[in-house]
Amino acid sequence: MRQIGLCALFLAGIIFGCQQTAHSQSIGGRSKLDFLQLPAQAKSSALGVHHLTISGNDPALFIQNPALLDSSKANNVSVNLMPYLADTRFVNAAYARRVGKSAGVWAVGLQYLNYGTMVETDDIGNVIGEFRAADYGLSAGYGHTLGAFTLGGTLKLVGASVQSYNVFGLALDWGGVFKHPTQDLTIGFVVKNLGFVKQNYSGLCDPILPLDVRLGLTFKPEYMPIRVSLTAHHLNKFDMVYNDPGLFFTYDDNGNKVPKKVGIAEKLSRHLSLGAEALLHPNFRIMLGYDHLRRQELRLSNRGALAGFSFGAWLRIKRFEVGYGRAQYVPGFGSSSLSIVMNLRNGFVKEAANMKR
Repeated sequence: MRQIGLCALFLAGIIFGCQQTAHSQSIGGRSKLDFLQLPAQAKSSALGVHHLTISGNDPALFIQNPALLDSSKANNVSVNLMPYLADTRFVNAAYARRVGKSAGVWAVGLQYLNYGTMVETDDIGNVIGEFRAADYGLSAGYGHTLGAFTLGGTLKLVGASVQSYNVFGLALDWGGVFKHPTQDLTIGFVVKNLGFVKQNYSGLCDPILPLDVRLGLTFKPEYMPIRVSLTAHHLNKFDMVYNDPGLFFTYDDNGNKVPKKVGIAEKLSRHLSLGAEALLHPNFRIMLGYDHLRRQELRLSNRGALAGFSFGAWLRIKRFEVGYGRAQYVPGFGSSSLSIVMNLRNGFVKEAANMKR
């Protein structure tokens, strides 16, 4: 318990120290390169995109939190395919390797969001050609384990192009995790997308990155075949609520429209994501997730019971791990992810010991 207390104090200090940086970057539709907030693997899609302490052998987890780069990711390669909105395609690939006999693990990753080919027209609508649009990111990360602690950082070259218009920049993720030496408990933090972007056109606002400060934990109760993850995200911005004045309003005593007030409990809830894994077998599990911010932003007033919920499954077959995740947005509409992880050497270490706890 003493180790956990020290870890919590350390993480609180890190987040407090980030506040001076956090005020210069924002979220909520004003940032560039928002593909950086999408899940990089099926497990993140199934449990909730914001989790930073989830376990697994997928090296692409370092895109969620570079402190997840430990020995379990070494010599593994992964590919994630995600059909996204309006026939766009999001592809992620990652590879991790330990260099020498050090306690550190290196990883490289690719993120590519392809918007496809579009028709180009002149001012009066005549077709004059075609053009393509895409977002992309190249990442290099490093994680170093010291006892129960792992610290990591990732440097990302990011960009986007639409016809002759371009955005490019550099971003940094850094974080840390504490893994209890005897219990299935992980506590961690991450600061994502610190950096800058440039653009070759005049925008309506200065280009900024989608900064996100997160704190979370993952734990498995003893003797129960369930692993739970709880994450608080976007701690750099307390009020995440957008009240559409045309939808969320009431009237004062004089009959004038006034915006509805949102309570502190609702504002706090929009920072929380919850995920659970049912450990049915060492080689198979089912995953469920819930994100309150996504639900409140996407659900319809008269229907939308599944908005904000996600689900998936994971299967291991010898040297391969296959994961599937689906996040629901509105009725009949969502996004799915398929991940394949392969070990290039001796196969994966079985997790039977964790299953028996």
